[in-house]
Amino acid sequence: MTLSKFKSFLLKPVIIYLTADIAVKGMQFLLMPTASHLLDITEYAKLTLFLALITAMAPIISLSSEAAFSIFFNQKFGDNRQKLFVHCALVALTGYLFFISTVLILSYVDDNLIFKIVSLKSDVTKIFTIVFIDYFINVSLLSTRLSFKSIKYFIWFVTCFAAKFIFGITSIYYFKNADVYLNCLLVVNVIFALMIVNHCFGLRDIFKQLKLVSFENYKRVLKYSFIILPVSIFAVVNSLVDKAYISSLLSVEDLASYSSIFLLAGSIQIFVLAMNKAYMPELLRLYSEFGYDALDNMKGKTKRLLSVNLFLFTLCIVVLPMLFKIMFSDYIYFDYDVFVILSLNFLFNSLYILFTNVLSLEEKTAKYKMFGFLLALVINLPLGYVLTLNFGVFGAALSTMLSTLSAAAILFSIVSFKICRFYLFKEIIIFLSLSLSLSLSFSVLMTSLAI
Repeated sequence: MTLSKFKSFLLKPVIIYLTADIAVKGMQFLLMPTASHLLDITEYAKLTLFLALITAMAPIISLSSEAAFSIFFNQKFGDNRQKLFVHCALVALTGYLFFISTVLILSYVDDNLIFKIVSLKSDVTKIFTIVFIDYFINVSLLSTRLSFKSIKYFIWFVTCFAAKFIFGITSIYYFKNADVYLNCLLVVNVIFALMIVNHCFGLRDIFKQLKLVSFENYKRVLKYSFIILPVSIFAVVNSLVDKAYISSLLSVEDLASYSSIFLLAGSIQIFVLAMNKAYMPELLRLYSEFGYDALDNMKGKTKRLLSVNLFLFTLCIVVLPMLFKIMFSDYIYFDYDVFVILSLNFLFNSLYILFTNVLSLEEKTAKYKMFGFLLALVINLPLGYVLTLNFGVFGAALSTMLSTLSAAAILFSIVSFKICRFYLFKEIIIFLSLSLSLSLSFSVLMTSLAI
């Protein structure tokens, strides 16, 4: 490969996004193992819940207006980027004020209503504020991706998370306290939100647009956000069911270990989400030109995407368990069967993402995404309780995986009905058969090797 071809390869959006996500997720991945050596088990368990809540609540606090920004970006409404940004931000502010008020009211009923070791008044309100400020960073980064400015995206994305990682680890090292970590994250978020919003949209232009706010445009964003919101709510509740049950039914040690295994298994998402960041903008562009025929144009890339996901899944379940004991503290135990089940959960989530991409192409079909995680939640709430009570963390992992598979299955049905054909049916059957066969084979092998 010549130097010019190699340079061209490195500048491909998928390579840039993948490199950025590996760098950022790598920092996030190192945070918990490092923290497990610096914090006692109670503070470490609190930190895992804080991080889970920050991740889960991102689409909820903003009323999913980030999705609205993405949809309207290539429409006439999105011609004025500052105007679109301001109206989406006002919808996000509406969500933030509503949820903060709700949490404060609930805190007077029981300040530890959901998780025994997390305070609604002091911890969850701070987490909601962190997520709200993080929204401005995420939308600015989304704008650079949708504008195909992958280099700019890379610089801001990596720099922002490097600052969060460095200052976060430093606060944990000196103060040995999960609450101080939240304070540090809040300060870093405020600084970077101001910097990146000014760079991408211009603070002066933002303030000018605030004077020209249109209630009709606000309602339009809010309407689309409400269509998406049930999807986010069901997804968030479903993602926290396992941790809530473990927190209530099992020990702090079980919660700490499960969260650590969950993190390790989620490594595959580093690659899945990075590849989707390159895949989705191209699908949106082709859809604007060809309608649903874009799915046929993207079929080859979609099949390659599935193949790469399966390969990465195999690589992860073979290599990552060897790193667990090296990375985490001795009080964190490892269970290979739980790890494989959770890895399958993240692999099946890649199918869910594939189907949500299709449903996100139209404003009127976006609402159907909620049926996936609605079914998942209906399954996970009772099943998660029974399995966690009887089988511990293995039961929690199994229920989580089955709920994600159910969500993917219902969205497959909806997408197939919408486009009047079974969408990638043969490829998905092969994908599921191979993933389940590999999981069973490696579980048996690792058990016989006592790993």
